[in-house]
Amino acid sequence: MRSFIRNQHGFVIFVSLIMVLISLGFTIGYLQFVMGERILFMQRFAETRARYNAMTGIAEGSGPLIRGSLYTKNDTLLPPRPVPAMVGKIDSIRGLMRENPVSHRSQPVARARGISTYNSFANQPIEVEYTMEVNYSARGFEEFMYLTNEERPGGGPWLGETVTFGSGEILEGLVYSNDDITMSDYGCPTFVNYGEEDDPDFELSQVYTAGTFNFSNCDEDSESLFEGIHQDSMPTIEWPPYEGQDLVKNKADYIYNGSSLINAFDPTHKDRHIMTRLIFSAGQIAVKQWKYIIPPTYQPPSDESQVTFDDTLRKYYPLYYKQINGLGDFFFRGDLELQHFDFPMPPSAELLTDDIISAPEAVIWIEGGQVQVLGEITGRYTVATSGPVPYKLYHDSTIVRELNCNIWIMDDLIYADSNPTTGYVEVGSPNRLGLLSGGNIIVANTRENGARNGGSSEYGGVKINAAMIAMNESFIIQYWQNSTQAYNYMNAGTVKGDGRGVIPFRPHTGTSDIRGTVMIFGSVVQDKRGYLKRNAPGPYQISPGIGYEKDYHYDRNLRTFPPPEWPETKNSDGSSSLELAGLRRIENR
Repeated sequence: MRSFIRNQHGFVIFVSLIMVLISLGFTIGYLQFVMGERILFMQRFAETRARYNAMTGIAEGSGPLIRGSLYTKNDTLLPPRPVPAMVGKIDSIRGLMRENPVSHRSQPVARARGISTYNSFANQPIEVEYTMEVNYSARGFEEFMYLTNEERPGGGPWLGETVTFGSGEILEGLVYSNDDITMSDYGCPTFVNYGEEDDPDFELSQVYTAGTFNFSNCDEDSESLFEGIHQDSMPTIEWPPYEGQDLVKNKADYIYNGSSLINAFDPTHKDRHIMTRLIFSAGQIAVKQWKYIIPPTYQPPSDESQVTFDDTLRKYYPLYYKQINGLGDFFFRGDLELQHFDFPMPPSAELLTDDIISAPEAVIWIEGGQVQVLGEITGRYTVATSGPVPYKLYHDSTIVRELNCNIWIMDDLIYADSNPTTGYVEVGSPNRLGLLSGGNIIVANTRENGARNGGSSEYGGVKINAAMIAMNESFIIQYWQNSTQAYNYMNAGTVKGDGRGVIPFRPHTGTSDIRGTVMIFGSVVQDKRGYLKRNAPGPYQISPGIGYEKDYHYDRNLRTFPPPEWPETKNSDGSSSLELAGLRRIENR
């Protein structure tokens, strides 16, 4: 029995020892776990500090430089500057100007490396690096529903002093001016919000000016004037966008020459011009070119009473009569200031160009000539013209003038999936059209666009789906060609209009040549304000007058993707308007 008790005592000691060892193992394991978790926590904490250091480096070190003009297209180490960091340090703050591979716009990039440390089990410091990169995207002219560089008139004859926003004008979208914005004394416009308030894409209207607002008789606080935001003293946007025009030319898929019949260096050469017409249809564009001669200028006699009406018309202002020269070319004569689109297209056999472009996306460049556009667009296209081109007058080679390379809108210009009645563009439409004119963009006085007081007929008005830029000078209607009684040829011995392109003179339409409404779903950008209506008061003393009402709406699809190679904006101080395009970590190697 005693032996059993002794053995039992030894067993208890053995079991106790095992329990102690097990407890010690658990304790050591727990301590290792706690220490490991602590080290892991310190490592994660160091990574977080390094990440915040990198983000601080981007925000404090290179952010202000991105908004400036110090970036080049090379990877550049930015000048050192004191940047407060968390525990650790900020290293290698860099700025890089890339080119977006799709839009070819500038894409500023800021990169910074943050560093932090933590101690290992052996109490040795371990360094953690974290590199962040932020990408910005340059904003483009397609963001504006309406932008004007100067709020004074341009684009046609008898311009007057100023153009105002007035009664009957509806503008939906971002409105911006580098100049003062003036309201009419005879009624107020409406700057409306996007969509309904329960619409997830609802946005307040935004009207900005680098100058001031002149409200005239309009109430600044009235919601019928501004439904949303308006602000003055904004930054001036750089104008003209020459870099953007150069980009479009350099990236052009198709180039058509409109100046190949001009030789400014040969005084014996008779200069002629080439008109280009682009007709859009499903999946293709028909391209037609023909030659024409711009009319020379004639002065009417000082004493109009000495000649009859018909004599004056034929002898001194024969623009309305087709002439033929010794070479068999048809041409017209008249006042050079009155720009025209309607030099007649010859039969197909006599066309200089008769092509078909079959491409879902293209940039089309017209060098040194005017272009007419019309049709239904399926695809993504940009049509652009060069700046003014010098040429010698056909009848007198000693006189050199400049041709404005205008874009003429001849008929409705809408997307295939747009509403055929209103021109409304569905959200999500893949179709895009950009019109970039080195001259004006002009709504031509055609029957299809409501000529001869056609506002109440089946032809009234014009629908346009496009982002448009008129670099020199305006988006404008062809008011100088009209059917009114007083201004369709001469007024008091001065040319203020002509009736060419419609039935000349008779029957006239009295004091009215109201053509309907210009309905735009897109974007309008111009150097100077173009007239859409001429009436009293002003040089055209008639009422209701000549022209259209405005109904302008922004196509929000342009934000998703602009027309091909569409120009970006810059501010006049050299800075850029940017938006955040992405933030990511760069793996250290």
